Amino acid sequence: FHVASAMACYAAFGLVLFASVGFLVTRNNKADVLAIAAGEVGFVFCTIVLITGMIWGHSAWNTWFRWQEPRLVTFLVLWLIFLSFTVLRNFGDPKKTAVHGSVLGILGALSVPIVYVSIKFLPQSARLHPEVIERGGLRDPSYWQAFGLSVCAVLSLCALLVWLRYRVGLLDSVARESAFLDEE
Repeated sequence: FHVASAMACYAAFGLVLFASVGFLVTRNNKADVLAIAAGEVGFVFCTIVLITGMIWGHSAWNTWFRWQEPRLVTFLVLWLIFLSFTVLRNFGDPKKTAVHGSVLGILGALSVPIVYVSIKFLPQSARLHPEVIERGGLRDPSYWQAFGLSVCAVLSLCALLVWLRYRVGLLDSVARESAFLDEE
């Protein structure tokens, strides 16, 4: 589920991109709540990818992390951007951090293609990170079935978590508005 989690992470961050742009254009609270929900869920899947990747890397390469490997470093930067996004959105005033969070979410989402193509920056002999699918390494049909099943399951889980977090965010914003009106 390492690759499937990466796909879910990328999909969630793509949703952050569209929701953040939507918020900046319309100032619609629902777009902001969707960006927050997708960012948090994407961050969870990004963390899963980092942890499972390090576990696999330790058994395959005898090292937890290699700073010379561009995909590892760019993915860590992506994780740090969305850690910052999550901290900003959860510990700041929602009205004041919405624009800054949207810009940070857009920058983070735009770094996803850099992560994806970063492995191409080194010659094949210097790379640690495998390109199994790109090189046609999954030839047995049972591998493709298992891979497809895991991708569908993890993407479905991601969609469910984003939807649930979005609903909680909407309820939270209604409760916050109600509390604000009660104070007046």
